Amino acid sequence: MNNYNRHNALPLRLSTLAFAIMSTMAYSEGYGISSANRDSLKLDGWKCQRCAVTTGAHGQVGIGAAHNDGEDSRFGNTTGTDEDGVVASLEANVTHQNETGYRTRFKADRLGYENGSADLTTGRPGQYAITAAYRGTAHYDTNQALTPYKTQNGRWQLPQQWQAGATTAKMSDLYTSSLATALKIARDRYQLNGAYRGDFYQAEIDYQHEQRQGQRAASANLLTNSTMLAQRIDDSTDELSAKLYLRGDNWLAGIDAELSHYNNDEQSLHWQSAFTPTFGAAYSGQSAVAPDNKAYRIAGNTQFSDAGQQVLMHIGFTRMTQDQAYLPATINGPSPMLPSANLDSQVDIIEMKLNYSGRITRELSLRASYDYRDRDNKTEINSYPQIVTDSYYAGNAANPEYDRTKQQANIAAKYRIARAAYIDVGYEYDHNNYSDLDRQSLKESTLFGKFNYRVSPQWQLWLKAQASDRSGSNYEAVNTTSSPSNPLLRKSYLADRERQRYALYTSYSSGSYNISANAHWMQDDYTDTLIGLTNVKTQGYDLSAQYAINDNLNLNAFLNQDWRDSDQAGSSNYATPNWYSRSEEQSTLIGAGINYANLMDKKLKLGLDYTYADGQIDTQVMQGLHSPYGNYYSTKHNLNAFADYRVSEKVGLRFDWIYEQYQDADWANQGLALDAVPNLLSFGDLSHDYSAHYFGLTLSYQL
Repeated sequence: MNNYNRHNALPLRLSTLAFAIMSTMAYSEGYGISSANRDSLKLDGWKCQRCAVTTGAHGQVGIGAAHNDGEDSRFGNTTGTDEDGVVASLEANVTHQNETGYRTRFKADRLGYENGSADLTTGRPGQYAITAAYRGTAHYDTNQALTPYKTQNGRWQLPQQWQAGATTAKMSDLYTSSLATALKIARDRYQLNGAYRGDFYQAEIDYQHEQRQGQRAASANLLTNSTMLAQRIDDSTDELSAKLYLRGDNWLAGIDAELSHYNNDEQSLHWQSAFTPTFGAAYSGQSAVAPDNKAYRIAGNTQFSDAGQQVLMHIGFTRMTQDQAYLPATINGPSPMLPSANLDSQVDIIEMKLNYSGRITRELSLRASYDYRDRDNKTEINSYPQIVTDSYYAGNAANPEYDRTKQQANIAAKYRIARAAYIDVGYEYDHNNYSDLDRQSLKESTLFGKFNYRVSPQWQLWLKAQASDRSGSNYEAVNTTSSPSNPLLRKSYLADRERQRYALYTSYSSGSYNISANAHWMQDDYTDTLIGLTNVKTQGYDLSAQYAINDNLNLNAFLNQDWRDSDQAGSSNYATPNWYSRSEEQSTLIGAGINYANLMDKKLKLGLDYTYADGQIDTQVMQGLHSPYGNYYSTKHNLNAFADYRVSEKVGLRFDWIYEQYQDADWANQGLALDAVPNLLSFGDLSHDYSAHYFGLTLSYQL
């Protein structure tokens, strides 16, 4: 199924709602609030002096205009738009409330940019609310991908004068016909939500529609020739969910249901070959894209809470289906007969969870949980013809099931040694059963502990440690593929592994400043792997500080560094290891900021933030000789400044400036010409090297 991140998701998760509503504290008998003696209280004299309800409209609205440097579209990931030139936006945060408590609120943030949002909520707080929302998100990869292809009637076609060649160097029209195209994906999400809360229940219904459009890099292959295409993205997802919760004195029960439908307006990736056919008449190719699919889910949740003990139970069922008609097995020559007109697939998922937490004594509390999840693929197994790169028949193969049953259990205890110190220890067991993988079962045991100590009211520190061991059934390489794996190969997510992890944290907070620091270290040792990933070591630290010099001037700074080293062994002759590689990764993030308020008779506020980010990977392959890979890095300097000036009591003016300098390099792509690889028609060099500015001006009015 196709799932996306749910930005601006208004409905609470049931577990969160449950803990928010039902969490209680245990009191000794006779000392609870309900047992307080209120007979002598003179309630007539009580009056809230600051409880006046503000009626009418209040808040602010603003209109913004900005000049954005969009020469390199990647800068749009910082500014929110890839437009080159002037772009306008709407900003708003307005609330209207009448004397009866009915409230309407409208918010807008950079509305007019591809990365903008707006929402309108109306109702009576604490009783009911109706919300309509919009959120746009976009990710910009590059606008400099060179290609001679254009879409015509949903197909990628070459210019009429195109001269095919056996290699890219023999394509005479390659450079004159290639134009820059953008690789980006934009999402528009619309949401309508309604919620109502009664004396003992709460109901909620939510509808969401998301449209996704853009282009992304795709590889199209015909035998030994490959072509990079800007695959068009044009799909949508509709989701409808409903929830109902009932609550009592010490319990909460709820049920929620969800329907989801994914629709892809693109039916296939069809392209004209730029190469002279190697044999036969393979002048074009076709590949499948994501099919339309549906899913529904229903789940029940209950929670009981009493005397400091809490039990949370969850059970859910999900069914995913897909029945889109198949494409032909090939469009080059006679297509082998397919076993059915469509997959008619069905995958069922059952999940059950049980959580317990409770305070046993004043010093000791326990928690335990059990999590069960079963994925059952009920799709009919058939024998399908295997067509290699839409060119030739390579036998038949059956569709695998990839069933999985996961069980996870853990138990932990927290014991307070003294008022300022406690220890937290636990054990976790994870067991998985698979089908159609190199291993049929996998199990992992983990021990963990934490020591927390508050040295003083301002200073605290803690230390964490964790050790885990993973093993499983006999490793038997899958032999149902046309290219079986080396029997000595161990895939990292299935291999035996021993892991150690340690972390140290400390913080100090005073009235005007606070400082925090942490360090972490982890090592993964793949004990029985001869070919594959053999060892991974990561370590790093974080430092941050904030200092309020006075009520108007604030400073902040942070520093983060991480290192990751990994070792791998391989075989070029389908035997024992005969080459080795080592990758050393490093990342650095540095930042500092200053905010100065109440300048010029409390009319001006200034802010300045600077960040520096650097990441690089050095890889070496050893096979007798050391062969280092080329450059693979990215470096970014970002400066963000603003000035907010109150022209009058009602009118404000804000100026924003963003400067970014960015550079990256990938040894596999750096300096790559369109005809650099004889049998690969690429996009060319996709690396970035830019210095860009963003200037914004926003005029706001205070209601």
